[in-house]
Amino acid sequence: LLRSVGCRVRPYELDPGATDQALEMALDILRDAFESGSSKETALQKAMQLFSDIAIEKTCRPKVGIFGDLYARDNDIMNQDLIHFIEDHGGEVITTPYYKYVKIIASSYFKKWFKEGKYVSLISNSALLFAMQAMEKKYYRYFEPILDRSEFTVKQPDENILSEYGILQEHTGESMDNILKIYHIINEHPDLKLLVQTNPAFCCPGLITESMTQKIESRIKVPIVSITYDVSGGNKNAVIIPFLKDTKESPYSHSRKVSV
Repeated sequence: LLRSVGCRVRPYELDPGATDQALEMALDILRDAFESGSSKETALQKAMQLFSDIAIEKTCRPKVGIFGDLYARDNDIMNQDLIHFIEDHGGEVITTPYYKYVKIIASSYFKKWFKEGKYVSLISNSALLFAMQAMEKKYYRYFEPILDRSEFTVKQPDENILSEYGILQEHTGESMDNILKIYHIINEHPDLKLLVQTNPAFCCPGLITESMTQKIESRIKVPIVSITYDVSGGNKNAVIIPFLKDTKESPYSHSRKVSV
């Protein structure tokens, strides 16, 4: 959620670097609260005030959603500082906090475990999900003034989405998760202009998702660019620049994406 707050504020800050400085300070405040066992709510209130104090000027920027391998998506060294790269080229990043990711995929896994008779996994993980949702209700209100959204809800049934791609309830894995994440990001941000898939080298789920992108694009009307970070050098993120520069073309044709 702190990452989401940074992505919401940083593109519009009037004092460059103020948001990143606030993020470091907020992490220090929260870390101290966890180490000392002091009030998390007090720490959050103090941390969020840092962002409320940042002077911003709202402008029109294309929204770019990031999904894919969690490590490649959220590790700034692995993905060559993708978030700052997108912001430096005029975009605003939409990233998915881990608790949202869990809520997106939970129903599909619960149905699978029930059909397979894996009741221990079903009961234990249902309890964890319930606890996570209780924590969301308690803590999200501190982020809401900046993120300007209510608690995240999953609206469309999984089977309605997955059936379009021949995916059954018996299937699991990152490729299935990616489909669900894409659809729920679009539902939450219908004005999204671009989706970026982040993959490490030799990522099988990433390759499977990439092979489905043309079909996905035809349904969601948003272009998807897949980037593989293989530590071979060069600026991997440069392929997304044309999509950030020309935001009037909607939807982008798949042939144009291939030409990039």
